[in-house]
Amino acid sequence: MPKRNLAWILVIVTIALLMWQLPRTIAVRDSVYEVFGPLVEVRAEIRKRFVEDVEDSKLVESAVNAGIKAMVKELHDPYAVYLTPDEYDRFKKQTDGVFGGVGLDVWATGTGLEVLSRESDSPAARAGILPGEVITHVDGLPTKGVPLVEAVNNLLNGPPGTEITLTVLSRSPGAAAPTRDVRLRREVIRLDPIQGWSRTPAGDRRFMLDPEAGIGYLRLTKFTVDATDRMDAEINVLLRHNLRGVVLDLRDNTGGLFDSGIAVADRYLERGLLVRQSGRKTDEKQWYATHEGTYPHFEMAVIVNSSTASAAELVAGALRDHQRAVIVGERSYGKGCVQEVIQLEHGGGAIKLTTAYYYLPSGQCVHKTPEAAAAGRWGVEPTLPVSMTGEQREHLLTTRREVTREVVPDSTMQPTTTTAPANEEQDRLADAETLLEADPQLRKAVEYLRDRLSTETTPPAE
Repeated sequence: MPKRNLAWILVIVTIALLMWQLPRTIAVRDSVYEVFGPLVEVRAEIRKRFVEDVEDSKLVESAVNAGIKAMVKELHDPYAVYLTPDEYDRFKKQTDGVFGGVGLDVWATGTGLEVLSRESDSPAARAGILPGEVITHVDGLPTKGVPLVEAVNNLLNGPPGTEITLTVLSRSPGAAAPTRDVRLRREVIRLDPIQGWSRTPAGDRRFMLDPEAGIGYLRLTKFTVDATDRMDAEINVLLRHNLRGVVLDLRDNTGGLFDSGIAVADRYLERGLLVRQSGRKTDEKQWYATHEGTYPHFEMAVIVNSSTASAAELVAGALRDHQRAVIVGERSYGKGCVQEVIQLEHGGGAIKLTTAYYYLPSGQCVHKTPEAAAAGRWGVEPTLPVSMTGEQREHLLTTRREVTREVVPDSTMQPTTTTAPANEEQDRLADAETLLEADPQLRKAVEYLRDRLSTETTPPAE
């Protein structure tokens, strides 16, 4: 066919497509105008008739903001939000910036913030602030009656490099205990994501809960960038002390880094699907366990509660579905969604939308969608349910604070090296008995492991 004829055919096809598309374009334009016409009309009437002069740009901005928020609200997704330009600027600073602190673990009391422990080599530790002392004021503001989360986030924490003055009440007994002002400079504080079940008199964390049965305990509080490395270190120490079973406590773990969660789950599984991600307009992704880096086999119990969320649910669900661990406690929160922040053009802020859900190896969606809520299938349901009342939770929190409190000996006390080992063992037994009495979920997990280990006749294959 001559090139001239081919060119004419292409032109005719193009014109035909344009003519076919034109009515649709006009229809879309007309429908958009029909919907938003009243908005334009109201704006015109306000400008024309309202008694006071109105700044037109503010009218338009308020209409746009309200319209976008209404559309996002109609999604009935608590994680989908519209961020105005100012809110988006603050959001970027929060996610891109680094926040600092002084390295204190505190507890709200009737007199202020009682110091439970200090991070090693932190500003507070270097300044000589001791466990048992009470912070009564921060930069002159009283801490008495301030909720703990607010006190930590709004008073103690702040940008690295900024200074803060703490008014500290000495732990000396008596009503006339002295106070002192301590000036500190905030630093980036690297919190340890792996916690033990109690502390030794020397201040070290205990991870072996039952040495006779070989049962260790790890409380993973957050999936940070170094969570896997820290877990590796403690598991390796436990393995050298005849580890045969582990309690992995994920209660109140609200997630963190997705990649860290995948790495943690991978440590306990040699093969198989860990999690699947799928959405209406996104490509499906799957993550699998690998043999490299897998721990030797030991019995496992994972504890979860209604505050266990996100990456923590993916870990617990993968271990349950592959029958690697028994799950003890209460149904987890049900937050298994992928969010994407989309910056709007022309300085219009941004919207954060849920674009996909996470699915466990069994195929169950982790997220508590309306359909999942109606069916009663979301999150991770325990294989050994153990519920706790509000009073039990308060009692457990108080007990855990006491057994994990950092103890700094009085400088006037003389060391007693001859009786230290016996005293430490008595102290460990007393702490273990106290904690297990206050924690029915941990007690159930330990009882399960003891029962499993007592019936083992031959060591499991590695």
